[in-house]
Amino acid sequence: MTQPPFFFTSYAGRDADSELVRQFHARLQQEVAIKRGVSASHEGFLDTDSLEHGARWRRDLSQALGTTRFLIALLSDDFFERKWCGREWAVMEERMRLAGDPEPIAVLPLFWVPVARELPPSVAEIQHRTPRFGKAYRHSCVVDLMRGDRPAYENLVIELVTHMLRKATAPLPEMDAATAAEFPPAFGLPATRETAVQEPAAPVYQSTADLYTPRGGPSVSPPARANGSSAPLSGAERLALVKALAHSPVGRTRDTWNVWLEAVRQMVEPTQLSLVSDDGMARNRIISVVNLALAQRSPKVMRALADALDFWGDEEGVAEVRLLVDKAADNWPAP
Repeated sequence: MTQPPFFFTSYAGRDADSELVRQFHARLQQEVAIKRGVSASHEGFLDTDSLEHGARWRRDLSQALGTTRFLIALLSDDFFERKWCGREWAVMEERMRLAGDPEPIAVLPLFWVPVARELPPSVAEIQHRTPRFGKAYRHSCVVDLMRGDRPAYENLVIELVTHMLRKATAPLPEMDAATAAEFPPAFGLPATRETAVQEPAAPVYQSTADLYTPRGGPSVSPPARANGSSAPLSGAERLALVKALAHSPVGRTRDTWNVWLEAVRQMVEPTQLSLVSDDGMARNRIISVVNLALAQRSPKVMRALADALDFWGDEEGVAEVRLLVDKAADNWPAP
């Protein structure tokens, strides 16, 4: 990849429709080239087509994701089960947030096939259909238009590219490949057997608006920060906190996790930690705890994440956790 791709096609990666995805991506790329000209940055990124043989695929994919101007998200039920789709969505959402107000349009979701499940919060808040794509798409999906209504399909492609070119003038901050590769996904981590029966799985990442909408309560407006961010922690800082906790005794063994989580529970009563994932990989459990702490009206739960580490003194990771927790608490929005 010699230059940032103009758009990045995000999809579930299913054998049944992989060829159709390639055809759709190629048609979009053709239309962009027609409208922008051969001298412009018109290439799109599709992992099956854009990665050269022998390339470091994770690095190149993350670099493309961190620099592309648009994410074309091909929605399906399978799309929301894929962690990499959730990460691609979250990276673009964070880049939009970092751009400030008003946020530029950078994520363009399309119903690739009919979606039966409820959309994750970060997906549901984005406009999915528009009259400019035509009446046929309003009650259909991209795959069915490709195979059964070619004029309507062509209209969708042309109008989508026209919309992209119109919105491309708004700048979008880039994200380095290393951060993009490890960014917490917005969705795609499966629920455990227990949570699937008893309660919804805890989200692994939320939009800025979601973080300040406590469950069962009114929205809380966050204060402005000097760096232009309204969240207690930026995306990079949030990732650093997850890594620090993973490197601390919390991520060492299941026993140390249980001791730490029980200490947090005792410190934050009557706050309920029932939505914290208590199964699966340590990193995923840590992400769910950090998300819950950030979703509270006060930094009480956030402070408990560090205070519960007092038992281990200054072991590896503890000092960094305290530093990041203090930073979040200092930047917490006033109730």
